[in-house]
Amino acid sequence: MAKPLVEMVEQFCVHQLKQKGKTEGGVQTYRWNLEQFLIFVRKREGRAARVGDLQIEAIQYWMDDMANDDLAVSTMRVRQSTLSSLCSWLVKRSVLTSNPVARLDRPPHRKEPPRQVPGPEIMDRLVQAARNRRRPRDLAVFLVLRFSGMRRGSVARLCVRNLYSEWGLRGVPVKGGRTRDIPLPAAVMQYLHGYVHNVVARENDPVTPDTPLFWSAWGRRNKGKVRRPMTGQNLWRLCKVYGRLIGYPELKPHDLRHDLEQVRAFLGHTRIETTQIYAQIQPAQLKESVSFYEAKAVEALRT
Repeated sequence: MAKPLVEMVEQFCVHQLKQKGKTEGGVQTYRWNLEQFLIFVRKREGRAARVGDLQIEAIQYWMDDMANDDLAVSTMRVRQSTLSSLCSWLVKRSVLTSNPVARLDRPPHRKEPPRQVPGPEIMDRLVQAARNRRRPRDLAVFLVLRFSGMRRGSVARLCVRNLYSEWGLRGVPVKGGRTRDIPLPAAVMQYLHGYVHNVVARENDPVTPDTPLFWSAWGRRNKGKVRRPMTGQNLWRLCKVYGRLIGYPELKPHDLRHDLEQVRAFLGHTRIETTQIYAQIQPAQLKESVSFYEAKAVEALRT
């Protein structure tokens, strides 16, 4: 059983995406959780994880290690569950004889008290922090999150083709493989068009309709600077970095969808998703209802 576990993890993720029909975001979460076990084994054993490391003792050590790091019980449950899914998949393929996770106790399910949702003033401080740091990409990301109510994965996948005049975003990929049209304040759209012209075009030659709006860049030893389109995980980390800067370390991208509740209430919708279902024709009533954001957007962008 010396087969590298990382290879099985990748095969498992591909299976979930291609055969089980899981979303890319969901598969990324699987991969992230399983990578935590791979990292743990490397630190503990001083080598890459193998299939033979999927034993009760090693997995229990991993659970104990997470507990010592004060990880939330819900996080421990999700990671253990993901590892259990991998083991069950390996059993079906005769790689393992049994699922070792099935013999372990699961962390108790505790209903966490509702966390206070950040108000508009927190979100405005987030936008202001990006302006103060002179980070046009970060400001563009937070403006979209702030005024659209979009999920982080949808924001990360935005391309130049999604920018539609001064009205908003068209054909945005959303959960379930669908697309939607999302109105935005004119001030925000003006900033996004300027961001494409001044930042995206400078770093991508030529710019095409399929050019991503948001990119991550970092340095790698012996390879220099590396640039790749942002992912939902990148946006999550970005929110955590800025959350700490403004004194709100528990901030998450989902929190920035809160203000969309005001639009929902205005339209009489019972669900945010109903508010976000737009026809191909620009809906005048919805655009009018979102127009009250204009003053907030202008204030956020005022120099």
